[in-house]
Amino acid sequence: MATERVVIVGAGHAGFQLGASLRQGGFDGAIVLLSDEPVLPYQRPPLSKDYLDGKIGLDLLLMRPEAFYRDHRIDYLPGAPAAEIDRAARQLRLASGERLGYDHLVLATGARNRVPPLPGIELDGVSYLRNLAETDELRERLAAAEHIVVIGAGFIGLEFAAIARGKGKPVRILELTDRVMGRVVCP
Repeated sequence: MATERVVIVGAGHAGFQLGASLRQGGFDGAIVLLSDEPVLPYQRPPLSKDYLDGKIGLDLLLMRPEAFYRDHRIDYLPGAPAAEIDRAARQLRLASGERLGYDHLVLATGARNRVPPLPGIELDGVSYLRNLAETDELRERLAAAEHIVVIGAGFIGLEFAAIARGKGKPVRILELTDRVMGRVVCP
């Protein structure tokens, strides 16, 4: 097994846990963990709560400190988005042009925001909350915002609305389904 190489695209919960579990399970080959973000793997659920509210910093979001990856021989490549898979050659091309060979390729890229087809959705002042950079930007905008409209009454939208209301901001929530949390809980 020592000559095998596993390349994991995506350093969210699933990608991180796979790398850690492979080592814990005795896999001795190379493990490469790729992220399109420039930071160590971190927990996303607190982004819309304590991190957005400024109660915790990045250090408390991290899955593990940098030493963990070195000690467990996980080659972590931050800011290295995948661009193309060549299945025949068993290679992954990164956005930088670099090519990585693999024996096993895992796509653990996670979810993306649902962007509703609404006029003006691309205008300045429209923000998203999915990753660290977006949350940092949103935190800055929130401080200066006078009126806030949240599109989506799921967990993240409601958590953001609660933080904004806690800061004294007027909030209006718009939901595409017929009820709050319509896509995440049964009626």
